[in-house]
Amino acid sequence: MSKNLILSLCALLVSGCGAEQSSTTNPKTRGAALQQSAATHGYEVELSAGEDVLIEPGSGHQVIGYLDGFYTHLQPGRVRGSVQMDVDAASASGPSDSVDDGQLALQLHDGTNWIDHTVRNVRLTESFYGEVSNTLPVSTPVRFEIRVRRRAHETRRIHVSFARLFGAQCYPDLSHPYAACL
Repeated sequence: MSKNLILSLCALLVSGCGAEQSSTTNPKTRGAALQQSAATHGYEVELSAGEDVLIEPGSGHQVIGYLDGFYTHLQPGRVRGSVQMDVDAASASGPSDSVDDGQLALQLHDGTNWIDHTVRNVRLTESFYGEVSNTLPVSTPVRFEIRVRRRAHETRRIHVSFARLFGAQCYPDLSHPYAACL
């Protein structure tokens, strides 16, 4: 099964994956809820729908969540991370003019640390959907990380509707053993 299944992690879906309700836990602690590790290689792993995260004043980017997975395939293939989130208009000082207000990153594990492999800078709007993808080598631990730029004197609230990490699935060509995927 592990050769056939690459990875398909589904998290924080508003519809389709479950009927869970958003947690009422303080938004300051919700970052931990947006962390998902693939302990098994099931088709889908999900978290509760819709989470609010506070972006505290400061500088640099704040990691608001990540999804971990393991890319297992017979050949290199495409892995994609996607997220849908909303910036609370009441807590934002208007539309962002910064092209790197948000960052979506695919990271690879080098044995001790997570290293950025592909980073996409994005301009956050009130309602935002974005994705990052790249071709990864076989048998690779991968992480999809979501980051939002902090503003010097402003606290912002971000509502994450869903985050997802998934990759190509291999269906072995049984007519040509050890050849490739269909």
